[in-house]
Amino acid sequence: MSERVEPPASEVLTAVASGRSVSDVAESCLAAIREREPELRAFAHLDEELVRRTARRLDDPGAEGLPLRGLPVGVKDLIDTADLPAEYGSAIYRGHRPGRDAAVVRILRDAGALPVGKTVTTEFALFQAGPTRNPLDPARTPGGSSSGSAAAVGAGLLPVALGTQTAGSVTRPASFCGIVGFKPTFGAVDREGVLLVSETLDTVGLLARSVADVAVVFDVLRAGASASASEESTEPLRLGFARPVEWDQAEQYTRDGIEGLKQSLRGKGIDAVGVELPGNFDGLTAAQNTVMEYEAARNLGPRCEDNWPLVSEKLTELLKRGARIPEHEYRQALELAEACREELASVFDGIDALVVPAVKGEAPLAEEGTGDPLFCRSWTLLGCPTVSLPLLTGPSGLPVGVQLVGNLHDDDRLLAAAARLYG
Repeated sequence: MSERVEPPASEVLTAVASGRSVSDVAESCLAAIREREPELRAFAHLDEELVRRTARRLDDPGAEGLPLRGLPVGVKDLIDTADLPAEYGSAIYRGHRPGRDAAVVRILRDAGALPVGKTVTTEFALFQAGPTRNPLDPARTPGGSSSGSAAAVGAGLLPVALGTQTAGSVTRPASFCGIVGFKPTFGAVDREGVLLVSETLDTVGLLARSVADVAVVFDVLRAGASASASEESTEPLRLGFARPVEWDQAEQYTRDGIEGLKQSLRGKGIDAVGVELPGNFDGLTAAQNTVMEYEAARNLGPRCEDNWPLVSEKLTELLKRGARIPEHEYRQALELAEACREELASVFDGIDALVVPAVKGEAPLAEEGTGDPLFCRSWTLLGCPTVSLPLLTGPSGLPVGVQLVGNLHDDDRLLAAAARLYG
């Protein structure tokens, strides 16, 4: 039996604008979900009748002209929705109904998007895996924490889904599921109504099958936020290839793949140059972990303190570590991040984007966890926009993402560079 794959966002929007009913889009999407969901388990909550009612409202002539009219979108279950539970991947919040939409959901609805269920997140968006399987190999993890969003998009059940990132929770699952994952500049998308693990780090991102699909939704989500100050360059694309301090921890095939990519781009008229990162960047990975665990302990600890039997051992250990971090170490981590931000202008001088690994290698087996966010941590702490592109293939034939990093607030320039590489 052939697996049903829903069309990308651009095709859906064009079809609806040309007369296809949103109800027809909804039925096609729901049929694809019914086909794959028993194995994939990407959804925490799905109400088919609710999807149909919303689609019928969007078929009303009054909805014509809305920029995202009829676009099915998955919503990570860390993000509040008024019409579906928000359980945050935690048994503590089983059946929790927030009563109002998060800002990002309200923006999507106002633009005519069609929310299709809540997608599985790991426990409080950290490292305890949920039930979701990788759409390319069910024995492997889809990555975390935006597991369900990446799996649903990677399986072709949805054109676009929302994720969030504290360390590598958009980048990593995008890489493992062979799709595009975009983490905007910190603060570019409103987080009101999103359960926060870390107020310093958490960023709402997007998962899709093309850069163009990411861009069309991001343009709507950042309404009210400032657009990139960079104008589209008429100069040839110029990419900087960097070897972060953790370079040798990537699999050999990942390192070889990135080196091969550098050479192939030079053959296509794209400037590919080596970039050496400042020495103080070497401490950013550890600093991100310090900030994440310190803030997680203070944000999530009070939610867990009367419910420890419902909390996984993995999360319990993380929160206890975070509670033990002295405030001066936390402050030092923040100071290092600020010092490194001041050096970003020199890092990105003369280049459109930086190229680094997204992950160590292919998706691990599910029993090994959700994968290591090693190569994402520093850029998340700095707040830089990043895009994971499935440009490499590992020895098992599974995708390995390459991470493009942009300077702060240069989201448009980064997406333009990514589109040149992947589309």
